[in-house]
Amino acid sequence: MCVVDLAVHDGAVVGAVALHLGSGAPAIIAAKATVVATGGLTRLYRRNSASANMGGDGYALALRAGAALVDMEFVQFFPIGHLAPRLIGMDPIMWDPFRYKLGGRLLNRDGEEFAGRYGTAEDGAYVQTRDVATYAILKEVAAGRSSPHGGAYLSFRHCSEAALRAAFGPVIDRLAANGIDLTRMPVEVAPIAHYHMGGIAVDASMAREVPGLFAAGEAVGGANGANRLSGNAITEALVFGRRAGRSAAAHAAGKARPHLPVRAMQEAVALISADAPGQDDFNTAAAIEALQAVMAAEVGPLRDAAGLRRALARIAELKAALGQHPRGDGGAFDMRRLEWFDLRNMLLVAEIVAAAALSREESRGAHQREDFPETRPEWRRHQRVRLQGSEVQLERHSLEVIPSQSSWPGSTRPSDGGATRSPGQARR
Repeated sequence: MCVVDLAVHDGAVVGAVALHLGSGAPAIIAAKATVVATGGLTRLYRRNSASANMGGDGYALALRAGAALVDMEFVQFFPIGHLAPRLIGMDPIMWDPFRYKLGGRLLNRDGEEFAGRYGTAEDGAYVQTRDVATYAILKEVAAGRSSPHGGAYLSFRHCSEAALRAAFGPVIDRLAANGIDLTRMPVEVAPIAHYHMGGIAVDASMAREVPGLFAAGEAVGGANGANRLSGNAITEALVFGRRAGRSAAAHAAGKARPHLPVRAMQEAVALISADAPGQDDFNTAAAIEALQAVMAAEVGPLRDAAGLRRALARIAELKAALGQHPRGDGGAFDMRRLEWFDLRNMLLVAEIVAAAALSREESRGAHQREDFPETRPEWRRHQRVRLQGSEVQLERHSLEVIPSQSSWPGSTRPSDGGATRSPGQARR
């Protein structure tokens, strides 16, 4: 089932209305508590490491239910996503453990290790933050020093086959089946949309403003500041999932089965059941590709005001073309109708990311503005997003108070989203 909207009654979430794909009919779900665990939004980008359903659905659902979103401008790009040669049946972000274990030389077209031009020199070690490495690769590409497919080379030719097999065993054979021999050839890599630091604004109970609504995993915003550290996404899923589950169970305990008044679900039911407009030539798949292209070109790792305004204008055009009525015949397994609902959410979330990025006039972590290259202290704050009717509204908030260091286990307190680079890593 594809959840189309959450059902809200007296300001609380009391269930959901979904499109049942097998029949095309609306399905009404009553719930004492609802947990949004839908992942992130990286499907908005042409090159991404996401599954096909990670187009920001949970963010759109929560927003329309009255929740606030936070830190939506911070999209993390994995710098060494696989680009070429073609890989079949393997993860495009697989090169991370290779670099950690064996070192991997990031080279430009001329065979030069270029990372030191943009921050700390790596010399085969993996020491740069993801945003700095992404910036370095894109700048080499812009300077005309890219690999043939528009990225950079990642080379392990300094490693013997024995060392590669000791580290990765049968993975080496799977690479060989794809025509890749790391002892003889480099691979091409380029930045790929991988993770989203923003999401639904919650507190430690994984809830906040809307009773009955909880969030977990990458759907949660604000936990990572401006730049997530590598490796903690699974930890987030486990910890936030456990907290959300316990909080949802406590909220539901002792409550009677919720009543879903007609007005809480009639709009979503009507939308699912609506007939497509006459003379319909809107291509939903092409519109998704167009959105992914504009997000990659204008709201990617490197941004500026002109590009962000172009993105917002194109998103508005696509929203107008999408219209108010779903496409397709509404029958069983109507993929065109499913894509329409996907695109409805994707366009809303894309607009929010672009608007938040345009508003934040600085560079911080994963948000890099070419026209505002410095990190500015007055922007050491969150941006929250709400819907006022159909209009996106941005709010600026000071950082919430972080408990004193002595109250945290260990000797350091968590990052508050400030600048992510030491002076030696400054990219300017």
